[in-house]
Amino acid sequence: MTPLLRRALLPLALLSGALLPGAAHAATLDLKPGQSGQLGHSTVTLLRTQDSRCPMNARCIQAGELVATILVREGQRVRLLRLKLPETAASTAALHISGATANMAGQRLPLSVTFSDGD
Repeated sequence: MTPLLRRALLPLALLSGALLPGAAHAATLDLKPGQSGQLGHSTVTLLRTQDSRCPMNARCIQAGELVATILVREGQRVRLLRLKLPETAASTAALHISGATANMAGQRLPLSVTFSDGD
């Protein structure tokens, strides 16, 4: 790699964390109820959702929340977790909900929840 090209790519590499030791990007996983997938070394199964969030095109007094009940398998260890969006301040779980499909007033679309194993 030429020095000129290296200087041009350095800011991009620093922004992406490619040259920073220990700078890891969070992995994400999108699931619908009943689906399973791999997130890092864990298998995550979305068992159930409770969605009381305010629909996008509606006026609501409260924003509401999304609660997901998941099963996490790491080798022989199995955990049942209830995760909330928005997160509570006391949450210390490494796994959290980073997003979900928006619900629209008057429509029942399949809900897809995005889980993340980092910030």
